[in-house]
Amino acid sequence: MIYRIVIAVAMTLSLGGAVAQAKDFYKMGSLAPGMSPFTINTAFATIVNKHVKDVQIQVSATGSGMRHQLLVSKGKMDFYMSSPVGQWLMESQNGPFKKLKNGQELSSRLRHIFTYEIGPYHYVTYAGSGIKTIADLKGKKVFIGPPGGAATRVVAIMIKAQSGLEAGKDYTKINMGWGAAIQAFQDKKFDVLIFPTNAPSPAIQQIALNNKLRLLSVDVSKQGGLLRTPGRTIRTIDPTVYGKNMVNTEPVSTLGALVGVGVRADMPEDVVYRITRAFWENVSEAHATAVWMKNAVNLRVALVVVPHGLHPGAARYYMEKGLNIPAAYRLGQKWDAKSMTFKSKQ
Repeated sequence: MIYRIVIAVAMTLSLGGAVAQAKDFYKMGSLAPGMSPFTINTAFATIVNKHVKDVQIQVSATGSGMRHQLLVSKGKMDFYMSSPVGQWLMESQNGPFKKLKNGQELSSRLRHIFTYEIGPYHYVTYAGSGIKTIADLKGKKVFIGPPGGAATRVVAIMIKAQSGLEAGKDYTKINMGWGAAIQAFQDKKFDVLIFPTNAPSPAIQQIALNNKLRLLSVDVSKQGGLLRTPGRTIRTIDPTVYGKNMVNTEPVSTLGALVGVGVRADMPEDVVYRITRAFWENVSEAHATAVWMKNAVNLRVALVVVPHGLHPGAARYYMEKGLNIPAAYRLGQKWDAKSMTFKSKQ
């Protein structure tokens, strides 16, 4: 189905047809189809491929965001989903990076292009499951994210703060990749699917066509620690966007996150400048691809938080636009999720 896809665009010939236009090919890691990063990354690649004549980007929707971050830091991939959490995990050698010996060095090889809203965390279950609150996850089979993923760690913390339930002890943690998990939930292989995405999510829309679903609400007042994590947001989901088979009758409270498009630090400045300029000068083409895109991807959000620091090519474009260039996010900075700003000066 839609869950193991590589988007690729072939080289085009010059107008005369005798000589092929030389292109530099780059690989971009993405989360699965049905999730916001895939839609955004595909739009980004499509715009760049159309408007930057010597650049071609392939989007690969396999693996986790942390896996892509590691590959880019090692020069084996070119673009990835960057985030403050990913920076913290790599530099502190925690979570999926706990076996690294050179996390700081690898992090220094990464740079940022722009920030966007990945969307609110959806806690989705079938209406007939008997699950109405996060406390009801006890004894259930739950997908909280792929093995080694940053979102997996975040959701486990969220659930424990809400209910005291621990992954692997109080509920069964389903170990799959994003795409496989979305498909398995559609096939009713487990009880609850949790993932961040802007609403409406195509994946949830598809499942809701023939199934009654319920969204579980998050008590934001219990999420103190996460609300101080850079990039965290407070969000609600309007269940009506998923149609009559979503049984919720009121907006659902939850958390969201700011992530972004990152790049190899050693990619030439001029290449990243032209890519950044082409994307923002033609961002209306991206906005046309999803109803939520205009609110998630825009210059108001693009520099709110900058993991690893801006790539010089991206910074050059933003300076030309007259935008203030923020300092790179530093570990230990305190964040206010409500205002989406740092509490202390950078």
